[in-house]
Amino acid sequence: MKNVIIAGFDGTNNSARIITEGISLPCSKLILPNHKEKSAELLLSEIEKKSAVCVVMLGQKPLIRGKIAVEPTAERNGEVLHTTLDCTASVKLIKESGYEAYISKGCGNSYCNHIYFECLKSGVNCIFLHVPLLKNIPDINQITKAVEGYINGLSGIPACILF
Repeated sequence: MKNVIIAGFDGTNNSARIITEGISLPCSKLILPNHKEKSAELLLSEIEKKSAVCVVMLGQKPLIRGKIAVEPTAERNGEVLHTTLDCTASVKLIKESGYEAYISKGCGNSYCNHIYFECLKSGVNCIFLHVPLLKNIPDINQITKAVEGYINGLSGIPACILF
């Protein structure tokens, strides 16, 4: 599992950072700066350095409560890139890990979308999961355990052979 990277954006009271830091699995954890180019450079460098086979990225989505949004695509200037991971299987795995989840209709148009687009463009298996703001998460430990359960189950998702 050391070839899996979990990445979340930095920031005070940022649920993505807190969840990333709380992961206890033997995977690489990466906190991304809130800067489009610097975060992409850092992530792509880590993918190469760690010979990553899969990247799970976390970002906040302000309007969701008590759910994880699985992002199937990222878009830039009309170009849409799709994850190779099965999003329906991802939602099922998150739910089996104890948290509600759904397939989102858009990764946004800022930092999350930018980093996801760059990661998808690199060709590595990757997925972007939007988590609620900290104030909209009833139990941070529960959502962290669900993300851990998701990472543990990645080897069962088509197009993501980790072990």
